[in-house]
Amino acid sequence: MGNSRLNILILALAVGTAAGRDVMDSNYSGARDVFLAGAGAIITRNPHKGIGTESRGIPLFFYRKEKLSLYGPIMNYSLLKEDQWEVRGLARVRFEGYEEDDSRYLRGMDDREWTLELGGSLSRILGEARITADVSADVLNEHKGYQVRLSYNYDLRGPANIQDLLVTPSIGVTYRNSQLNDYYYGVRSSEAIPGRPKYYVGDSIGLLTALRLNYRLNERWSVMGMAAVQWLGSEITDSPIVEKDYMASMLLGIMCRF
Repeated sequence: MGNSRLNILILALAVGTAAGRDVMDSNYSGARDVFLAGAGAIITRNPHKGIGTESRGIPLFFYRKEKLSLYGPIMNYSLLKEDQWEVRGLARVRFEGYEEDDSRYLRGMDDREWTLELGGSLSRILGEARITADVSADVLNEHKGYQVRLSYNYDLRGPANIQDLLVTPSIGVTYRNSQLNDYYYGVRSSEAIPGRPKYYVGDSIGLLTALRLNYRLNERWSVMGMAAVQWLGSEITDSPIVEKDYMASMLLGIMCRF
């Protein structure tokens, strides 16, 4: 499996991470320290040309201790929590890169690497809903850009009289600046060939939708599922190395509390 295919699987998990972390927090709000681990299977669709549907087994985990929480590729630290407001610092690993041999359409391209982003978030809790604005920027000088996201999710507890089921739909808007977009989806002068012209990717705005389910089997075990679609902006989809206007994923797994 090429680097981009593995990366896109991890990236797809990150798409639902913010809502997923809040679901875990909601499920174990009365516990100070929480550690869950398990395994799952994920199916994804990659937007790059020549890299289609991929499926793979992946590990799953959630860890929270006092103000620190870790879920998938995102770590949060609560800096301030008062009434219904919370400010968090965040660290995010962005796996959005590829290797040039992942697809024949990428041959001759320079590899695009993963990177670490740091930032923060501001959340407002409205009953069973949460509105979150977050920003993160590259600190390893790979894409040298940043992303801003505004998201809304709502917890539906016990729908259809299934008391141990929690369903969380979410929707969001993502702004990605030109440096981030151009690094992962642009074509440099040195990479241009017939059929793959030079292309510069500007700023973009995209939509994010996700649906997450969590069913507690007992005090230790739970089953979770997630479906997410990230709609990419036209600046990205017009790239000669992109063939889809979305990135999609489905995840099913089981977790145990230790």
